[in-house]
Amino acid sequence: MKPNDRFSFLKNNRVSQDTSTLVQCYLPIIGQDALSLYLYILAFWDDGQKEHLFASILNHLNFGMDRLLKAFKILSAFHLVTLYQNGDGYKLAIHPTLSQSDFLRHTVYRTLLEKRIGDMAVSDLRQEQAGGEPLTVPLSQAFPEIEELASHDEPPVKADFKNDFDLDHFRQLMARDGLRFQDEQSDVLELFKIADEKKWTWFETYQLAKGTAVSQVISVKRMREKIAQKPVSSDFSPKEETIIKEAKSKSALQFLAEIKQTRKGGITQAERDLLQQMAGLGLLDEVINVIMLLTFNKVDSANLNEKYAMKVANDYSYNKIRSAEEAVLRIREKNQKGQAQKSAKTAPVKTNVPKWSNPDYKNETSEQTRLELERKKQEMLARLEKGGD
Repeated sequence: MKPNDRFSFLKNNRVSQDTSTLVQCYLPIIGQDALSLYLYILAFWDDGQKEHLFASILNHLNFGMDRLLKAFKILSAFHLVTLYQNGDGYKLAIHPTLSQSDFLRHTVYRTLLEKRIGDMAVSDLRQEQAGGEPLTVPLSQAFPEIEELASHDEPPVKADFKNDFDLDHFRQLMARDGLRFQDEQSDVLELFKIADEKKWTWFETYQLAKGTAVSQVISVKRMREKIAQKPVSSDFSPKEETIIKEAKSKSALQFLAEIKQTRKGGITQAERDLLQQMAGLGLLDEVINVIMLLTFNKVDSANLNEKYAMKVANDYSYNKIRSAEEAVLRIREKNQKGQAQKSAKTAPVKTNVPKWSNPDYKNETSEQTRLELERKKQEMLARLEKGGD
């Protein structure tokens, strides 16, 4: 998305403002930028009559592009807006806020709000009587005649919590396995988004989070890389198959420990830090394992060559290498390219320079051929002399 890209609003998508819920519940979590963007979208909605530039939003809200993208990401995570790619432009759909009671019943939203303003403040937002007892008698029971005014043809509208998952149990498993968040608010939002996209339960989401964690820290970046993996079809040699199988079967630290053991060495702190750096790029352990094997084969040493390993890691990250299979194919491609360049250098070069001009040229003409050439030479000279007379 760029400032000069165009967007239009989705038709028949008018949404009324619920300023109270926006300020009381959403604002502490989404922040001022996302709130300003949401209010701007509501105010400038035109039923899709014409296209607009994102630059107009930047100008009106005095945003930079980074702030705008972050605000859109937050609003999308809270299901307040959706951006659809529409040819060269975008379609912008607006979604209403949850009611305050529905918001506070939503496990993820309520937990994030408690983290921002505290449990007591969230408790004060709940609909309770002055004495603290919950309101258990609905108005229709206190005044039965109101029931007659309501339509019985339509089912009651309930909040759609299909995206909600049990964050409390998620935290319990984190505590059991010694996991922690890197940035709790953004991580929870991303976990929530992943579960929504994949239609997963909280437990399925947790299993992926645990399997891709880095030093007991949940890495949503590596979770995304794991989700983006695609099957690779190729004829791998027995050696390549072995490398792939081994790379997939162990964590990066276990794989390094086994290699070091065969070389009678121990893992250094610098090597541990290097594994952290490569994982920080989003690379999965199976890819890091192939990088380590390549590095040890390239540099004959008991220690991992950090400079070379990071060079390969950066290349793999840039080229979106997400599996051991793709890493092996990348190595094969590099080797084939290197062999082709080597062959090109050693191939004989054609030239128009006569062989006899070469100082190392050896005349291998036979004596019989030499005599024949000499005879023809004498005949040609005799003709020239005759013609001159």
